[in-house]
Amino acid sequence: MVHRPADSRLLTNLLQQEKDYSKQLSQLLEASNASLSSFTAYASASPPPASNVILSVAGSLAAADEALRRYAVGVDEWRETMRMLKDMEDDVGNIMRDREILVTRLIKASKSSQKSNSGSNFRDSLLLGNGHGHGNRFPSSSSLSLSIAQHESRPLSSSFSSSTKLAAAQSELQACEAHLAAKERELEVKRLVAVRDGLGARARAMIDCGWAWGEIGQETLRALGSLGNGGSHHLGSCY
Repeated sequence: MVHRPADSRLLTNLLQQEKDYSKQLSQLLEASNASLSSFTAYASASPPPASNVILSVAGSLAAADEALRRYAVGVDEWRETMRMLKDMEDDVGNIMRDREILVTRLIKASKSSQKSNSGSNFRDSLLLGNGHGHGNRFPSSSSLSLSIAQHESRPLSSSFSSSTKLAAAQSELQACEAHLAAKERELEVKRLVAVRDGLGARARAMIDCGWAWGEIGQETLRALGSLGNGGSHHLGSCY
């Protein structure tokens, strides 16, 4: 299986920008709350019926802010699903780094095994083929021991040890490959689910906010309509 290197820089950038956006929404709601307090205070100093209408409109604006706050919650839900996705991408990246370590270890074990095998072949050649040209006589025990000692200084058990390390390295890499493949499949599914569920929650909050603002806007216009045209008559009498 071909593994695609994990690169979460774009996702990291998205999460940072969404965090800033969420922070701006929170600051906007705080500023709006302060503005409503001033608006309500202004209503208390106004004569009726304007004061009653202004208080009614202030309630409508507060309801609009509450709808926007619910949308901000939808944005946070979207951010959370993407944050969980990044955590999973980081896990896959860690497994891929472990895989690179295991590949390096396997290469070293393979080279070590090759050296051990070449030593065994050298001893076999001394025992079986070194008598060529001498009536196929075996070399003396002293010359055989000297040749082997000159070729390698490691103990005879090194070949078995190298083979064991090679088998262990192969087994570890195979297990890592299987684990990585499973995690990559899981990540692909999670990515689709995160986009679908996260953006779905945000879209539903957007719909609710838009519907609420439309209704609140209509209520505000009806409240203002109760003032009649007294203001227009008054303005017309000034000219």
